[in-house]
Amino acid sequence: MADLKSDIVGRVSRLPIRPSEKGALLPLMEAISNSIQSVTEVYAADTSKKGQIKITVVRLDHTDDPIITGFDVEDNGLGFNDDNYRSFLTPDSRWKESKGGKGVGRLAWLKVFKQISINSVYRQDKKYLRREFGFQLTEENQVPDKVPVEVSEKRSLTRISFRTFASDFDRRCPAKGETIAHRIVSHFVPLFIGGNAPRMTLVDGEDTYNVEEIFTEAIVDQSTSTIEVDDAGIVRQLELWNLKCKKIARFHAGGSNFAFLSGNNRSVVEYPLDEQLGLKTLDGEYVYLGCVSGEYLDRHVNPERSAFTLEGKELDAVKKAVARGARQYLHEYVRATLDQKVHVAREIISENPQFLYVERELGEFTEGLQPNCIKKEDIFVELARNRFRRQKKFIQVGKEITTKAAIGEALDQKISEYEQYIRDEKKGALAEYVVRRKAVLDLFESFLEYDDPEKESHKREEALHQLICPMRVDNNLLTIDDHNLWILDDRLAFSHYFSSDLEIKKFTALQSDERPDIAFFFGSCVAWRETDGADAVVIVEFKRPMREDYSKGKDPVQQVLHYVNTLKTTPGLVDVKGKAIRGINEGTAFHCYVVCDITRELEERIIGRLLKTPDGDGYFGYSQNPNAFVEIVPYGKLLRDARKRNVVFFERLGITNLNAAEPPKHLKKATDIEVAAE
Repeated sequence: MADLKSDIVGRVSRLPIRPSEKGALLPLMEAISNSIQSVTEVYAADTSKKGQIKITVVRLDHTDDPIITGFDVEDNGLGFNDDNYRSFLTPDSRWKESKGGKGVGRLAWLKVFKQISINSVYRQDKKYLRREFGFQLTEENQVPDKVPVEVSEKRSLTRISFRTFASDFDRRCPAKGETIAHRIVSHFVPLFIGGNAPRMTLVDGEDTYNVEEIFTEAIVDQSTSTIEVDDAGIVRQLELWNLKCKKIARFHAGGSNFAFLSGNNRSVVEYPLDEQLGLKTLDGEYVYLGCVSGEYLDRHVNPERSAFTLEGKELDAVKKAVARGARQYLHEYVRATLDQKVHVAREIISENPQFLYVERELGEFTEGLQPNCIKKEDIFVELARNRFRRQKKFIQVGKEITTKAAIGEALDQKISEYEQYIRDEKKGALAEYVVRRKAVLDLFESFLEYDDPEKESHKREEALHQLICPMRVDNNLLTIDDHNLWILDDRLAFSHYFSSDLEIKKFTALQSDERPDIAFFFGSCVAWRETDGADAVVIVEFKRPMREDYSKGKDPVQQVLHYVNTLKTTPGLVDVKGKAIRGINEGTAFHCYVVCDITRELEERIIGRLLKTPDGDGYFGYSQNPNAFVEIVPYGKLLRDARKRNVVFFERLGITNLNAAEPPKHLKKATDIEVAAE
């Protein structure tokens, strides 16, 4: 038989301790934690009166800027008696497992410091003994053994000394003793909250800091309140100590606001409250700490004071009561975050009108959100979930109506509910469509500005074409939501077939590579004429905004008339699915849009050929060879006319000048609050 051996050097090298301030201070925190346990084991309920821990900062005094090279940690606790010494010699010892000890803290000492020594006077067998030894990172003999000797002094005192930081941690330690004292406060907040902490001082040369006093001074406001917990029908009362503290009292990086459940004057369970409150820091510089105590918790703390003997649901009931009490204490901050949620929800609704129905119940909706549901994305998800559930509910209402599961007055009520649902849904869908039109027109307007201000050049016509209708496709690949043909004419969406930037050979029997920008074909003259037996064809051609050069090739009027002539000679038309398009004949009506700005050269080319529109902005006319109606629409006129057709809807929704809304004045305080959104 043989015992397993531990490779201490390997274990220490693999410890995941980063060379940071926190890593440099870790041995100090571990030593203080050991001292707290040792002192508490001796003095128990009298720890706050009799227990003492002293931390001394060690510096290189002979330098101009004395740097910290180590610490001494002294306590009047139990000391390194035989049991504690055996535990110290055993890596991963379970000796202090019930107190939360992991048995690896002392290995962190070896990772951070080069020199470590322990000097302990302890009482054993009615005698006081001194055990003194070093602790070093070596392959063997890490703890050079010395026999304890009896001493005349009759008091327990243990000193752990750390000297010389390892190279990775050199200069990582804070330079000021006051900063180190604050870090100790932050690390041991549960101890001070529990109310039974030993007297703890930090000495740095001539400066002395009382650590618990620093914590007390960090408290900027406090109050106590009574919270009630339902224990199997019996109401138990607990006392909640509410503390608003400076951030130096922040417990650890796992959260900002914390609750501490204490038993017999010691913190037993601590957990973050950020999600339950929907808050992080308060006013950007404070945190909330809540300490709960009472006979109910004292009676259910386990012997090791490491947990409560309460069942899971009972402990959850306590935590819910704590959250209610904390929210009541922080009601101003909670109210501000609720106002912020309302503002964000309104902003989402303005951008997504399908949620308009929520406006009537916005307060109730936002109050029902989880406290940490603050981000715009999260609120959008909750709105979508609400709408889904609402739709599901009214699907069932519809079934009850059609199956007559409800009769008489009940049926009338169901019908009323369903009618209201339909009104809300249709209103939301229409508003969503109108908002989308407003956004498209705003984008269209931006496309008419200089693409390159220095060169005074505009975007190519392809950009405007793509905005109005995707290119190289036909209507078999698009739905009404995929294009914005309404900018040209609302009737264009009802064509029997249209192609966008496709070769003529793709939709006719003619082998032509020419590509009209957009060509529309209306079977039975849908939306154009009421007589049967003839089709209507619409051709649209885009030119670059403010184009000057028309010297090469056809002018745009000639170009669209050429397309008309080409299509008139085509023996038959089919779409990409082979579905027949009615033949073009002498009765076919051709309407051609030329979308371009009327520059000087273009105006010279169309003199005498077309008439000015009544508003004086465009031109129109009828060609008899081939027969076609031609209209030249400048981009500015196209935009203005589209806005005029839709402005009444924009005004109705209040989005004539839609911009990102500023938060209401009453939300100013909310901007000072960090919310728990992660």
